[in-house]
Amino acid sequence: MPQYWGGPYRFRTFLRSNLPWFIINTGIVDKGIDCEAKGGKHEWYNQDNINSACYHCSVEKEGKLWKK
Repeated sequence: MPQYWGGPYRFRTFLRSNLPWFIINTGIVDKGIDCEAKGGKHEWYNQDNINSACYHCSVEKEGKLWKK
């Protein structure tokens, strides 16, 4: 899979942010499994003020990784 914008799942994130919700809900552009397993890097966001989640894949980790 090509590396769009610096990571393996960045293009899917681009599509999720630009397609209508009814297309996204079909599951065509779901998040990837793990950025690091495909040679990319995670970009973290605050999931619930305790855990961090990656914008591009389904990895979630405990801690405030979005602050780093």
